[in-house]
Amino acid sequence: MSAVTKIVRSWALADLPTIRDITWITWLDTYSSFIPLKDLKSYFDEHYSEEALAVLFRDKHIDGFVAELGGKMAGYEKNMFREEEGRYYVSSLYILPHFQGQGLGQDLLCSAERGALRYGLDRVWLGVMVNNKSALSWYQKHGFNFVEELLFTMGETTVSHVIGYRIINDIRSQMDAP
Repeated sequence: MSAVTKIVRSWALADLPTIRDITWITWLDTYSSFIPLKDLKSYFDEHYSEEALAVLFRDKHIDGFVAELGGKMAGYEKNMFREEEGRYYVSSLYILPHFQGQGLGQDLLCSAERGALRYGLDRVWLGVMVNNKSALSWYQKHGFNFVEELLFTMGETTVSHVIGYRIINDIRSQMDAP
């Protein structure tokens, strides 16, 4: 039995329609239990249209990566450097439900760490909705320490959102990684 090939690569403009699909599928799976569909849809249409994604794709402070498993796009990550905060954020990390549990999220986080290192930073930041218990637990298991709590609004629904970071421990090996 041969191993299934895992690849993490920089996103391409041609990936944006699939990134939209992945976002919507994962949102329905993750958020629909605590955010009404109309609010998910309005936020998605505004922030994840192909035009909005194309603007992000061209932004010099945003990096995007896709994870493929067996030649199929299984998830993606969008990262952003916030110069005014001196922080590098994972602003989106979504893996299709049937591809979860295969190490793709950790592989994408390594890409984020390399991005943070390019800016001379020693940590990666991200935010998670408190009601997204499985993601919150997963990030804590992977070394994230949550230190801030803010409100996040999608449509007419406001939820609690925690912000945290993970220190990049092995800087030299990260810089040498592909």
